Amino acid sequence: MLHYKVYQNKTKTSKAYGKWFGRAVVNQTISLEKLAEHMANHNTPYSKGAIQGVLTDMVACIRELVLDGNAVKIPNLAIFSAGLTTEGADDRYSFTTGKNIRSVHLRARSTGSFTRAELSRAANVTEYGTYDPAATGGSTSDGGSTSDGGATSDGEIISGGK
Repeated sequence: MLHYKVYQNKTKTSKAYGKWFGRAVVNQTISLEKLAEHMANHNTPYSKGAIQGVLTDMVACIRELVLDGNAVKIPNLAIFSAGLTTEGADDRYSFTTGKNIRSVHLRARSTGSFTRAELSRAANVTEYGTYDPAATGGSTSDGGSTSDGGATSDGEIISGGK
């Protein structure tokens, strides 16, 4: 089950100022060790330790290959590659690494059957908590909803394609 919180855009210079949006809530971050344990419990002959070793090596290799300028495709999951955040230059010859490249980031583009359409169809989405301005003095610290868990105030569950 995917959860979301509702928040209000409070950036005064934004065209969407004052509008309300949903933001996905991350329940927890699963470590590589926990992922290996989870995988080992899926009827595999491989131990948690063996799986963790392979995954650890995979992470190191993906990092190395991406930093070498390659894209790494894991079928039905994502294509990992490096992306750049840059600032424009007045002309081609005044563009420099130090002045115009602000940062390098990791891109992950879904691939195969792990597409936006498939995620939207398969996901069950419900509000993490209901927005109650009286209980929070107007809003929570992130400008969104309270975090008491559960569904929307009327019990609505948003489900893609179901």
